[in-house]
Amino acid sequence: MSVPTQQTEVRAVYLGCRLGKSELNRLFSLAPEGIPIAAISVSTQRDSTRYSAVTLDDLVDHVRNSNASGNLDKWDNLALEAAGSSGDRKVSINIDTIRVETQVSGADATWVHGQAARIQLFLKGAGGRDERELSGAREMRRTGKIFLLSMPAFVVLFLALFITGLPDEPEPSNPRMIGYFPLVVIAFLVCAYGIAFTIISRASRALLCPTAEVPHGSWWSRASNGEKIALGALLVTSGSLLVAAATLGKDLVK
Repeated sequence: MSVPTQQTEVRAVYLGCRLGKSELNRLFSLAPEGIPIAAISVSTQRDSTRYSAVTLDDLVDHVRNSNASGNLDKWDNLALEAAGSSGDRKVSINIDTIRVETQVSGADATWVHGQAARIQLFLKGAGGRDERELSGAREMRRTGKIFLLSMPAFVVLFLALFITGLPDEPEPSNPRMIGYFPLVVIAFLVCAYGIAFTIISRASRALLCPTAEVPHGSWWSRASNGEKIALGALLVTSGSLLVAAATLGKDLVK
């Protein structure tokens, strides 16, 4: 007859983690604390082959010395499995280029919650955000972005309608310009927002780099020179558009 048992399990998913060689070594040293090193396995899968080792450095060397295809410095998955022989402590971490999934389990609830909290603190320090916390905040940010994006277009549209509706003013020399101008502004804002969002998202994206260090600092400092030039050009163009709108409005009310 089997003896009833119970285990505590804490699972979490983090998005946006930027993990380079140093961060991964620290994470893989922190997560399995309290578990014998012989029970730890670090692995990655390339094509249809899974490579395993005890430490990350050994795994990197193993992959580099293998006959694996492709760029051996480019990784898209990494996993850590650590489990005590008695089964009372277990940690698993699965990492890809988008998310980090962690699971800590064991008979000792204090150890489980303690390790889960330490891993959470470390991953948040590496730019990670808990997927559960992001669900509501993501919708709020999306609504706010749409509102901010639409405000200038509505202001320009309102001014155009106001100008065309002035009863004591002569008819504008080019009334079509008034109707087309808000559409031009809306199209430009949509394109500018899409470009800026792509650049910022790229600079803030999750990274998995077991063979190199990842850049730190603000998203601006992580952006490439080309991306910074593109953002600067967007700001200059936006300023020019505002000047053109002010000039057009001034000419129309004369």
